[in-house]
Amino acid sequence: MIRRQMRIMIMSLAVGGTLSACGSSSAAVSTHSTCSSVATVTSHGKGSASGTPDMATVDLAVQTQDSTASAALSQNSSDTNNLIKALLADGISKSDVQTSGLSLQGLYGGSTPAVTGYQVTNTVTVQISSISSTGTVIDSAAKAAGNSIRINQIAFSVKDTSALFDQARSAAVSQAATEAKAMATAAGKHLGALCSLNDSSPSSVPLNTSSFSSATGIPSSVPVQAGSQQVKATVTAVYQLNP
Repeated sequence: MIRRQMRIMIMSLAVGGTLSACGSSSAAVSTHSTCSSVATVTSHGKGSASGTPDMATVDLAVQTQDSTASAALSQNSSDTNNLIKALLADGISKSDVQTSGLSLQGLYGGSTPAVTGYQVTNTVTVQISSISSTGTVIDSAAKAAGNSIRINQIAFSVKDTSALFDQARSAAVSQAATEAKAMATAAGKHLGALCSLNDSSPSSVPLNTSSFSSATGIPSSVPVQAGSQQVKATVTAVYQLNP
């Protein structure tokens, strides 16, 4: 009996799998009551699904400099107000425009470092629900704030990724089942009931991003391509091994 169990373990490991006790899975979302007393096989599955982004998030910054802090701040406030007015005029909702950063710092120069002026940076994050208008919004922002405008980053995303994650998880579970069956066959066994299934997929999706060092000199028509958004799922499955 011991010799036969060792043979099963060696054959299973040779095809990339793991034989284990079902009770070792601490994050199982589905269990079978008889798994603790029988041989089991553990498999892993990965799946992915892609969709077309339908939302853009743009980080815009207005940066101004002057000899005094108050003058730099005053100019920055004026340019930022012009920027926000342009965004609203392009149909962006007030709730989709947010101040995400504001800084005032001294500028140093000379052989003996001393304050030579001040720089103010006001960062505004904009969510654009109509992705086709992203180029127009950027163009309007550049015209409104003039040479003070900076574009830090553009991120594209899918508003609701639940359907994509469903597809990815389905593919992952299918792969895990196929892997488990192959290992069971290699071990001279038959695949039994599912003992546990653990989903370790990320809860959020990294955004597709593009970065810009400066928006000065942006042309009148800004080409923007959203590309695609991919989500990934990873599952771990534990099955019974039947004779």
